[in-house]
Amino acid sequence: MSDVEEQQVRIDQTDKRAMWPFLTAASLILLVILGILIAALVSPAEKNVTDSDRLSLAARGFIQSRSGTDTPKAGAACPDFDENRSPLHVPGGTGKTFEFEGLTDPALDGDKATAQVTFRTGDREDTTTWHFTKNAGTWLVCNSG
Repeated sequence: MSDVEEQQVRIDQTDKRAMWPFLTAASLILLVILGILIAALVSPAEKNVTDSDRLSLAARGFIQSRSGTDTPKAGAACPDFDENRSPLHVPGGTGKTFEFEGLTDPALDGDKATAQVTFRTGDREDTTTWHFTKNAGTWLVCNSG
């Protein structure tokens, strides 16, 4: 046997490791999590919705309430809404299926708004100016004027 194999290596185990690096990292993680929770409470996601997003939801809801039915569902249009002046009005076209394609160029003026709404029926795509009114915090589709 050689001297290297017989020689014992002494390991010094008297060093004590400090806890402060672990505690610092744990504290930083806790602060990040706490910051995320506070940010979520202060600014909920539903408050980050723009008026343009709300108008899109109103137009989509209106189109869905009129799609494929002869009897339009209430709640998506103004109370005095005239179906004969509807932006989806197609003479003799009751029961047609409509699909919302998009909303552009929203123009807001207090509780009134207009926007270009694109919708599809069959293979035909139309873009028209729609009028909206805010009623109890909800945008509704209305007739012009």
